[in-house]
Amino acid sequence: MNANYFCTWHLMYWFPANGGIPNLQTRDVLCDELLFGKDGIAVKHYPEVRKDLYLLLDDGWDVRSSQGSTLPEEVWFKPYIGSCQLSEEKFPGYGATPPERLKTLTDKVKALGWKGLGIWISPTVSPHPDVEGHGSSFVDFFRTRMQWSKFAGVDYWKVDWGDYDMSDKHRKLLSKLKAEVHPELIMEHAYNRRAYHPKGAENRFGLAIHRHRLAYSDVLRLYDVAFALSVPTTLSRVAALLTHPVKIKPGCLGLINAEDEIYLSTALGLAFGVMRFDIGDTAINSGPNWAFGGEGDFPATRPARQQHDEVLRAVRWQEDFAPAFRADLGNSTISPEQGEDRWKFTPDETWEKALHQSEEAFVQSAPLVVARNVNAPVIKACDEAPPYLVACRNPNGAMSIASLGRVTPQRGYFAPQADVHWQLGANSGAIGVFGHFKSLTLQFDENIAGKTILAKDLLHDNWIDITGQVQVRSNAVTLDGTWMQNLCQNRPGDFSEPGLVLQIGEDFTPVATPAAKVKRPAFALWCVAQLNIAGRFKAFGVKLHAKNKQRKHTGYIQ
Repeated sequence: MNANYFCTWHLMYWFPANGGIPNLQTRDVLCDELLFGKDGIAVKHYPEVRKDLYLLLDDGWDVRSSQGSTLPEEVWFKPYIGSCQLSEEKFPGYGATPPERLKTLTDKVKALGWKGLGIWISPTVSPHPDVEGHGSSFVDFFRTRMQWSKFAGVDYWKVDWGDYDMSDKHRKLLSKLKAEVHPELIMEHAYNRRAYHPKGAENRFGLAIHRHRLAYSDVLRLYDVAFALSVPTTLSRVAALLTHPVKIKPGCLGLINAEDEIYLSTALGLAFGVMRFDIGDTAINSGPNWAFGGEGDFPATRPARQQHDEVLRAVRWQEDFAPAFRADLGNSTISPEQGEDRWKFTPDETWEKALHQSEEAFVQSAPLVVARNVNAPVIKACDEAPPYLVACRNPNGAMSIASLGRVTPQRGYFAPQADVHWQLGANSGAIGVFGHFKSLTLQFDENIAGKTILAKDLLHDNWIDITGQVQVRSNAVTLDGTWMQNLCQNRPGDFSEPGLVLQIGEDFTPVATPAAKVKRPAFALWCVAQLNIAGRFKAFGVKLHAKNKQRKHTGYIQ
């Protein structure tokens, strides 16, 4: 199944400076007027595919209003983190009780055509008297919230940071409550971490925690990345997980979410969380813009906030041809050759001080080729630094490949165009092709000469017979990169990279998908133990803080 969503977080940071409302705080953006009013967030974004996307309201939906930035955080924000209670001031007339107000919110989201409502959850128990169940046990507090979500029809929980975010014990308790109270809910876990890899690639500790939490998650989110180097940072995390598969526990979906790296996710059978949003007539680098490349020149090289057609193509590929599939299915091939991307960050390009305070260009690396449940594609020729290639065969037989861009300080983001050869073996289903190629040769075990070859831009519904427009040689077909780019015409003002689907003949050969062979990385148990020891100390500090601050009702510690 698919668990893709549009997340409001990056839009929430940008909107206060561009929405024309003075003294608006980031978390004030999540209110009835700005969600459901004229040109509201829920009204204007992704109408073409929102039936297949959850609308995920991020950090701030359950806190009060800052009253035009006149109130301190100890009054409107901190006491309500994790409350799951809509305030009357931000959502007037939604109902008399917390579950009633939550149901009104869910109903309004679904009435606009979204697949459902997702909400950000902080694993925090507030001591504030305005919060129902304040000061109760973790289990009792979140059992009540789970019951509210079931009553309201909430479909997705994004469990992020808070008092107990480091504790696997408490995260597992949430998953257990979900299974008992609201088994239809999709629960996402994560490891709260830096947006980059200090030594260039995914480290042993990050892999161990990701792998451990993936085993009991419906969805594991790979967490934040610095946008300029998002491709190698994200791909390195994915490759590490695929190199060391873990057995997914019964009842869990076991999907990996690679956030806004849309084509990377789509071509590897992963879930994604769309963060790019409509910026209207504002400049392509309008700030604050640390989420999409800063206020300088980089956004012109990768204008993600004006690449919405990629989202449409990705959603349609996964809905119509190849849904995301669990991480413990299929064997993976990870190339030993690494690509290295470099970028010199400025303060407007990232919230990570270590990146923009560095005097040198920062380096992130990832395997040049990652293939899941299929033979790895091969670059035959490229006149510049080769692209990253990702590919997979879905358990339903569909196949997909993506060519991903590179980054240098001199050029910013660019899309190398390579001659790529891909030995697919059986012709087992539709073939999705994403990104830029100079040419792409698809080779099969069987003779495809004489078969009808159809293609379509995933942005549209009409198939085109291209049999006479491509080179067919016995068991192989070659597609010209310029032809693919011409086929994929974006809407006016959109700069998305191509995304198309091919169908060769009508008869497909089924291919069995094996279970991935579990492979535990070295020192994995010790890494997990370290994090949970730290989590226990933090939990103890939370209880002590709550006891000492009970009369002040200032909420959690951060």
